[in-house]
Amino acid sequence: MTNLELQAYRRFLMLKVSEACEYIGKTDTKTWHDWEQGITPVPEFVASEMQKLKKVRTEKINIIIGSINDRVGSNTIRYFMTYAEFQKVNPKLDVIQWRLHQSIATELYFRGLEELC
Repeated sequence: MTNLELQAYRRFLMLKVSEACEYIGKTDTKTWHDWEQGITPVPEFVASEMQKLKKVRTEKINIIIGSINDRVGSNTIRYFMTYAEFQKVNPKLDVIQWRLHQSIATELYFRGLEELC
């Protein structure tokens, strides 16, 4: 994975650098910035984890899209403005899962498939 791809993945998944450092890279922000700036190569474990998250995201979107026609009522997806709000509903999920959910909700909204609530 190139430095530009790493940055694109992080933004696509709506992760802040601090969150990516803590949950993906297990490192400090300087090291993460060095990867994104191309100063040092992106470690394989980081590239692999980002690719896994993208795959999970795609799978979840496909499941939601597949179920839209079977739903009764309106198509809405909850958008949690803060991690604390997300945790109230999903106490066992971490920041990465919150950001993944937000990324999915945003895409579905902009595709016109879901309304945010």
